[in-house]
Amino acid sequence: MLPVSAWASAWGPDPKASEVIVKTEVVTASKGFDASGSQAVDLPEWKEKRITVFTERGLNEMLSVFAKANIQDIQISSETFSGVGSVEIGLKTPLYRSERSAVSASVSVEGFGKGRRDEFSAPRKTDPDVEVRLSAGHSAEVGKLPVFVDAQVARRARSGPNANQWRIDLTVGARPSPKWIVMAQVFAGKTDRLNGFEARWTHVETSAVRFFDAKQTLGVQFGVRQTVSGENVPKSSAVTLGLWKRF
Repeated sequence: MLPVSAWASAWGPDPKASEVIVKTEVVTASKGFDASGSQAVDLPEWKEKRITVFTERGLNEMLSVFAKANIQDIQISSETFSGVGSVEIGLKTPLYRSERSAVSASVSVEGFGKGRRDEFSAPRKTDPDVEVRLSAGHSAEVGKLPVFVDAQVARRARSGPNANQWRIDLTVGARPSPKWIVMAQVFAGKTDRLNGFEARWTHVETSAVRFFDAKQTLGVQFGVRQTVSGENVPKSSAVTLGLWKRF
């Protein structure tokens, strides 16, 4: 599944602090990218609804624990599925942190469900996947506008007949006021070639978050996402709505 938001970032929560993000998505597609990268595949019916809950808790200065669970309702021409897609549990540790920059590493295990873990796999129960992720973030000011960049690269070891993956996530954001964040995000990845099959994808998402307090502890996010390129993946469009809460 795609990462939930910029809060799931290189910085992470402070010790004894928690973050919770609940995000709903409606994903549709009528075309798919074939093995050459062309939009050559007709998809007569492709609709997915997802609810994702992400939470992270700072345990101490050196460690935080995070978890992500998603519920899926998949309606495509060849199959349907409704239920718990997967559950992911992991640990994150800072490698470097300053007033404006942060670097962290995390390891997680995802499984425990029977849904789809990516857009080109069928819903099924498989053994857990293991992911190692490196994240780096930096904040600055352009004029008087606070901005931030968060870049992540991950290697995912898939189980069963699934090929391992590389994933790259990039977020560029700005805070035009204490109660607003606007973001542009790119989620890209590729699988290793396995049995003659390889998948690639690049999703672009834009979103805005409206907070209800100056300390940014409670906010609502609205966004849209589009698959702009790929191989053996649907050309999907998504509308997203999220609730952010810090404790």
